[in-house]
Amino acid sequence: MIDQRLGHYRILDEIGQGGMGIVYRAHDEVLHRDVALKVVKKTSVPDQPASHSLLREARASSALNHPNICTIHEVAESDGELYIVMEFVEGKSLRALSGDTGLGPESVLRYGVQIASALTRAHDRGIVHRDLKSTNILVTSDGLIKVLDFGLARQMAGSTLEGPTKSFPTVQERSGVSGTLPYMAPEILRGDPADHRSDLWALGVVLYEMASGRLPFEGRTGFEISTAIMRELPNPLPPPVPPGLWSVIQHCLAKEPTQRYQRASEIQAALEVLQSAAIVSTDLGGDRSGPRTTVLHSVRHLRVRKRDFLLLVGTTKGAFILRSNLERRRWEVGGPFFHGQAVYALAYDGRGSRRRIWVSTQSYWGTLLRSSDDFGKSWTNPQQATIRFPADTGVSLKNVWQITPGPPEEPDLLYCGVEPAALFESRDGGETWSLVRGLFDHPHRPRWMPGNGGLALHTIVLDPTDRGRIYVAISAGGVYRTSDGGRTWTAQNHGIRAMFMPNKYPEFGQCVHKIAMHPNRPSRLFLQNHWGLYRSEDCAETWTDIANGVPSDFGFALIVHPRNPDWVYIVPVESDEFRCACDGRLRVYRSRNGGASWEPLMRGLPQKAAYETVLRDAMTADSLDPVGVYLGTRSGQLFGSRDEGKTWQKILDGLPSIVCVRHAMIDDARESPASRPQRSRSTSSVTRPGIKRKPHRGRKR
Repeated sequence: MIDQRLGHYRILDEIGQGGMGIVYRAHDEVLHRDVALKVVKKTSVPDQPASHSLLREARASSALNHPNICTIHEVAESDGELYIVMEFVEGKSLRALSGDTGLGPESVLRYGVQIASALTRAHDRGIVHRDLKSTNILVTSDGLIKVLDFGLARQMAGSTLEGPTKSFPTVQERSGVSGTLPYMAPEILRGDPADHRSDLWALGVVLYEMASGRLPFEGRTGFEISTAIMRELPNPLPPPVPPGLWSVIQHCLAKEPTQRYQRASEIQAALEVLQSAAIVSTDLGGDRSGPRTTVLHSVRHLRVRKRDFLLLVGTTKGAFILRSNLERRRWEVGGPFFHGQAVYALAYDGRGSRRRIWVSTQSYWGTLLRSSDDFGKSWTNPQQATIRFPADTGVSLKNVWQITPGPPEEPDLLYCGVEPAALFESRDGGETWSLVRGLFDHPHRPRWMPGNGGLALHTIVLDPTDRGRIYVAISAGGVYRTSDGGRTWTAQNHGIRAMFMPNKYPEFGQCVHKIAMHPNRPSRLFLQNHWGLYRSEDCAETWTDIANGVPSDFGFALIVHPRNPDWVYIVPVESDEFRCACDGRLRVYRSRNGGASWEPLMRGLPQKAAYETVLRDAMTADSLDPVGVYLGTRSGQLFGSRDEGKTWQKILDGLPSIVCVRHAMIDDARESPASRPQRSRSTSSVTRPGIKRKPHRGRKR
């Protein structure tokens, strides 16, 4: 069928074959996009009623809007050929990735959480997959799971009992069952009706397969396989599979549906607990608390003086501190701190007598919030996560996306925005944290959808004139505001589009990427959306589109000029599909009239083959004169401007992907011997233009 047309789709090449039919890559001649087109075998829908049933099922499944579910665009018929048009996903099947030895525990947990999230969305809408297996789960190059064929298996008679299951026609005759035998739950083989808990069994099989590279129930014939499913226990999974993961898999593979997890969200929560290392083992006696602080000897430390200027840079492999004077021409580099761990959030707290750097570190062992009072020489060393969800919430911490100090008059107040989307506050300088229940218990929460980066509360904006007013931005929940210090919250999204939803202007559900406010005009806010650029003049009651003269209204980073409330900076990217600088030219766009018009700032930035991305927290501006603007890219380049964006210089390159850039002005730092420069033998010294490396003051050799 290559080069033939079905409807307005031109078939390009064959992707693969399955029980339902042949899958092709095709081009939509109307919308000018590639799609996956599955031509259904004629034996799968032998009569008109079966065809109508398939249409109804596909229409219901097409309503599923979730980043881990492959979208069904259309089901149609042309010249007697029934076909299903789906989102085209480039990736490998989970079966191919698992191979014969399986995946590491971190990958199993990461993919398992996404699959469970997809099942949660489908089951909440009354749709059961019925044929979940590792071959119809794809993994993209970005590590995103896409589950295929939701809800279609019941209508696909031709796909019933693939492979060795063909020797079991009586099972189909008794229950109308369909699927793939090694993933079938015992109740299906007994002829009982299948429900959503049969999908949970199949998820247990997929988790086992990911962890080991083999199926939990095997045999040479369909009879042997079905007997093992109904009567035998799977072989235990030894280390390196964590005991907690093995326990989750066993719970999924309980023979009786009533003894399994009852909801996919329960499996998701259990896997997230393992993923974030939120469960702390029971004390076995003795002092096992460990030191409360840790000193990092194997990195370079900086000597910070009064009136020094710092840049705090978080990357996917650690944090760096850069020091300069008020001229900001030459820089010394300290770090990497917590090398190998992702640092998505950094903050400097200079309130009162503090000179404190806050950092969130993420690794396989979980997400921890740490702080340093000596510019990185020593850090707090928590033995367990200080930010934890209460047990009754059923969720666990995945990441800290934002650390925000409170107002100067409340020096012990801090806020953290986390994933899954929630707000935490501390009133004792970060010693203890509590969940802001008014937002977490909001009736909208069950219908918030995770974006590509997860369901995250990533921005916190405090109104400097009203201590009770706080704004938060959630991907993908939208903007919420409280006027009573967090007790009650309202959605503030009037005028913001949600291009991916049936109702383009919903009350909530927008994928807001960033919001910003100028302290001298707190009623005005700017917003960068997932497709959209907006301004509000009435405390977020309404939003006005200001995407006038920018090459794209898609982007992440957005900041306001620290002194002029009419100035705002953004870094557009080309599109949702190609999240790189427009036309391969890295340009910052600045408005000096509140978004009425925009001008590109490019002098000193790469303008050829610069397929860069600047993420939401990877841009900041200081309050010096003239104002400095700084940005970091996913390719590990750090740029700075000392003249409000007119000209740019490369400060540093060769870093891991930069995800966060913050600045700090040290007004009256107190020097101490502990903050003098130190470097281990393993630390390299590389001098780049604009980078000043102090000589190591060790012993002469």
